[in-house]
Amino acid sequence: MNTKLSIRPRDSAEFPNWDFPTLDIEFDAESKSFWMYYKADTPPCYTLQTINDIVDVRESLRALFRDLGPKRFPVRYFVMASKRDGIFNLGGDLATFAESLRKNDRSAFRRYGHAAIDGLYGLLQGFDLPIVTLALIQGDALGGGLEAALAEDFLVAERRAKMGVPEVAFNTFPGMGAASTMTRRMGAAWAEEVMTSGKIFSAGDLHAQGLIDVLAENGEGRARLLKWIEGGEKRFSDLRAVAQNRRNTMPISYEELIAVNDEWGECCYMVEPTDVRHMERLVAAQKRKTGTAGRAQ
Repeated sequence: MNTKLSIRPRDSAEFPNWDFPTLDIEFDAESKSFWMYYKADTPPCYTLQTINDIVDVRESLRALFRDLGPKRFPVRYFVMASKRDGIFNLGGDLATFAESLRKNDRSAFRRYGHAAIDGLYGLLQGFDLPIVTLALIQGDALGGGLEAALAEDFLVAERRAKMGVPEVAFNTFPGMGAASTMTRRMGAAWAEEVMTSGKIFSAGDLHAQGLIDVLAENGEGRARLLKWIEGGEKRFSDLRAVAQNRRNTMPISYEELIAVNDEWGECCYMVEPTDVRHMERLVAAQKRKTGTAGRAQ
């Protein structure tokens, strides 16, 4: 398994017509929002290619900011969304996990985890750019899919969306930031309940608990999000101030994320063969449901 990222920022002169293997890009000039969609015809999980593409998006936007400068930089909002019907993202690449566990390939497993944390930390920091980040969840966001959404400043979800961190089913725990982000957003007691129960929650449940910022009716998520950020520079400044205040008062360090991820990796290597077979059955089920391979080749 090749777990080395190959970072290639896109040409600023070609913005917004950037191309990524697993992501579709759109730019809405009126709202100054940059939309990063998971493609409908790619695996519904975080393959290494998807992680690589997200990091490439980050570096492309950073390059655009350097090239244009703060006054000409066109992006105010970054939105993570999905074009898969009923699926936002189903989390980690279980096929890769199962293969690494069967081969006892700890180094590859660790490199995958650290690559994922690199991508996640960039999202948590808003790419170190003067932007506000949002996740639009219109379908299932499970495991790492929910963890990536929680790395955004604000979450918008349609009522049909289902969310949870079901890693307890494999006798492990969420290793890509959920412990940090949920604790800071919801408090330790409720966050631990979500993580240890493995329960799948509705968007309405998590909105009531304060994890979801905006609850939209089914099919109206994009319109609701655009309406919510209306208000020009004043609205943008207000939202960015809230986001920056969260980072300042409840910081999440890269070292914290890596430490939890390393502990998660060690935990994964203590699972039983039945847990590995369960991962492989879920990969097969994902393939049947989405018509895609369980992992990128």
